Amino acid sequence: MKRVFALLLSLLVITAGLSAQEGYYSSLDMVKGGAALKDSLYNIIRVHKQISYGSGVNSTWGAFYTTDAIDDNGKLRVADMYSDIVRYFGNKGDVVQGMNIEHSVAKSWWGGDKNNAYHDLHHLNPSDATANSRKSNYPLGKLTSVTWDNGVTFVGKAVVDGKSENAYEPCDEYKGDFARTFMYMFTCYQNLTWSYTWMNYANSTYPTLKPWAVDMLLQWHKQDPVSEKEIARNNAVYQVQGNRNPYIDYPQLADYVWGDSIDYTFNFAGKVIGGGSAGGGDKDEDEGEQGSGNFSGEHFVIVTDASKLAVGDSLIIAYDNYAMGAQNGNYRLSVDIEVADDRISSYGDDVQIVVLKKGVISGTFALYTGDGYLAAASSSSNYIATEDNLDADGSWTIDIDSSNDAVVEAQGTHTRNILQYNTSAPRFTCYKGTQKSVKIYAKSKKETTSIENPECENLAGGIYNSQGLLLPENINLKDLSPGVYIINKKKILVK
Repeated sequence: MKRVFALLLSLLVITAGLSAQEGYYSSLDMVKGGAALKDSLYNIIRVHKQISYGSGVNSTWGAFYTTDAIDDNGKLRVADMYSDIVRYFGNKGDVVQGMNIEHSVAKSWWGGDKNNAYHDLHHLNPSDATANSRKSNYPLGKLTSVTWDNGVTFVGKAVVDGKSENAYEPCDEYKGDFARTFMYMFTCYQNLTWSYTWMNYANSTYPTLKPWAVDMLLQWHKQDPVSEKEIARNNAVYQVQGNRNPYIDYPQLADYVWGDSIDYTFNFAGKVIGGGSAGGGDKDEDEGEQGSGNFSGEHFVIVTDASKLAVGDSLIIAYDNYAMGAQNGNYRLSVDIEVADDRISSYGDDVQIVVLKKGVISGTFALYTGDGYLAAASSSSNYIATEDNLDADGSWTIDIDSSNDAVVEAQGTHTRNILQYNTSAPRFTCYKGTQKSVKIYAKSKKETTSIENPECENLAGGIYNSQGLLLPENINLKDLSPGVYIINKKKILVK
């Protein structure tokens, strides 16, 4: 199938076995959209192995044998996004007759230097040689007239940055693929000086792309959602080259970098933080109305056993009907919440969601916020700090007693190191143990119930949705939206 369900688009976490919050993309969590988020993405994806260009087992054509091959009754057919001519691979590393290595972002755009962009598999594709020649080094565009096409690639005139220019337009099936590739390239190589500036500025780490190009790429990105083919290719390129296309892994990032969510904080915990003008940004990702503080679906439920906590968990630290908020001087703010039946039933945008990460001391956690890591700050005063570099002061043990009270204790040299709540001067900060104990609420995980269904035995292994579509094999169960699935031949209710 070409498309993965649009309704699952922003829930799928495809990271080739890596946990997004503690692995490849961990530095993105709690980063504000726009330039800061684009810079964070750049710093992640720019680090990769350079693959030799051309033929050979360890070169581009050798990589295509893995990244762009389709099993066709035991033969490996070439996946060509520029034509529908059927061609097959020979020996690994051999050039396929009638095909070129195509730079989707033409090498002339940066002056032709044989740099990392020249070798980057994320925008290199096996291409029909004729189509490659016809499209030349033109930009993408919405064509107003067509001078050549083969049913897959269309070449002609388009309005580009207010002028009529030569351009090419992919067929609808691949518009999103090319949009996400261009987003990747102008993020990964935002530091380059560009010679051709149809779609982009000559020198601009942000936004890099011109407004008209942003509008078109975002439109194509949403009209043609991430496909199983793209997911598989992204994983394969990662295995060869060592970096990923984040706009495939997390399609919603495009709006956070260039779209209507640039004033919001990207948060793996699933709740949008911050915001600009009314109507801007994504809605609350817990499915509630943006800014209302109410949500449905997943909830934050009380933690009764510290051994159940794990790196990547999203927490709210609270006392009674008050939750920990943002930093204010030497303490954290107290903000109102509603608690019922051992779960937080409502909270506002000013509540701080904390993501658990590994502390520097074995067996400890770090409490990560959008500002940094929470840390005990003083032996003589009850200060709590937010630090950029993790140390023992920001490494906490967490124990929970029979009353569900949590002892959250920093492991540095300070004696005032237990995170508690002061009811006299309402605030969360560090004490010796003389204030009110906090409780911890964790974002609920999906529960599953097996349903007997003999018909499932007729299906192959894997995860199918209720319509019978096979989902990507590396999807995480916790990221499935509620509903009925067939998982390894058993009918499962996810709730």
